[in-house]
Amino acid sequence: MQRTIRTLLAALLALTATALAHETQLVGEGDAQYKVIVGYAKEPAYTDERNGLDLFIRTAADEPVPNLASSLTATLIAPDGATTRQLALRGVHGQPDRYTADFILTQPGAYQLHLTEPPWL
Repeated sequence: MQRTIRTLLAALLALTATALAHETQLVGEGDAQYKVIVGYAKEPAYTDERNGLDLFIRTAADEPVPNLASSLTATLIAPDGATTRQLALRGVHGQPDRYTADFILTQPGAYQLHLTEPPWL
């Protein structure tokens, strides 16, 4: 199951986090589908204020997918498309399917979040 999640996240997931709400995507096929919910920790999001990633990964049957913080790689891409920041993901205590990372948005506009896992896992 972990290998399937790694493959799905590496190949299929490129979400745009909006300023007003979390976005939900169903990724994968058949029995290997996962629900990925992403948004900002503080909404609405403002430039030059502390914020963060709010990420949930669940199975299609709505079961938590735990212990991914150390294997996921999250990259925040600014609206200019050139400015990127690698995020240090961590799990949220007591919520096995929830992950977060802190950052400050430095440009107004829509940011993109790319999630991948290292190829050696």
